[in-house]
Amino acid sequence: MAEFDVIELDSNQPFDLDKTLSCGQAPRWYIRDEWWYGIVRDSVFKIKQEGNRLLSKGADPEFISDYFCLDFDINPVYDRLSGDIYGKKAVDMNYGLRILNQDAWECMIFQMTVNKIRTKTSSDRITRISSKLGKKIDFDGKEFYVFPRPKDIEEAGLAALKSCNISYFADNIMLAAKKINENPLWENEISSAVYENAISILSDFKGIKHRVAEWILLFAFKRYEAFPVDAHIRRIFAENYLEGSYSGTIKNEKIDEAIRDIARQNFGEYRGYALEYLFNSREEMEV
Repeated sequence: MAEFDVIELDSNQPFDLDKTLSCGQAPRWYIRDEWWYGIVRDSVFKIKQEGNRLLSKGADPEFISDYFCLDFDINPVYDRLSGDIYGKKAVDMNYGLRILNQDAWECMIFQMTVNKIRTKTSSDRITRISSKLGKKIDFDGKEFYVFPRPKDIEEAGLAALKSCNISYFADNIMLAAKKINENPLWENEISSAVYENAISILSDFKGIKHRVAEWILLFAFKRYEAFPVDAHIRRIFAENYLEGSYSGTIKNEKIDEAIRDIARQNFGEYRGYALEYLFNSREEMEV
């Protein structure tokens, strides 16, 4: 039996594992001795890239291919982004970065509880909840904890959830778990809904505002037209696309509307990818 599973990457489909996992789009990934370790749903696995090959252990290749969206043709994304001066620069800087296909439940809770600035820490709220309420898995000589499913959360109870030191988020997470347990088909409903209806379904969860719903659609439902405008994206567009157009007295809502219009015109159906690439190039956006 082979020590590692191997996926041969398509040389015509750019993929960079390090760029994909180091950008902070998903929690609980860390690198040790050239291997990336991650916990996704009930799987713990390690993975590294050697040229056009992915070596992994702990999850089957089909699962890994789906998680990293290896079947997605990224070239039309690059064609569209490269028609924009800043988009082209972002592509050059992040070539091979892919938006992951995250588990919807984990992504929902991560986006509900994450700080405004993306953090890469061993003490984030997802990690604290998992360590207290998640199933332990021993892998590669280390201990890992999967993130508890909605049923596990409800069965553990609110007091146990609050013991994870997650402040008021405990109440919102418990309500979300109960809502999902009452409607096991919630993911299918979101997947099949038109964009604004999908936003509405997610916004019915307490603690999920419009922008958070957009992040969830982008990272867990492959809705690449999602374009959640946060402070980072607002600054990038204000300094590059809208320089001199708005004074400091203009409200963010008006600026955000202009930003969405530009993103729609310049990046079309791939504006969610543009957002991720621009975000990860934010320190170098001066041309």
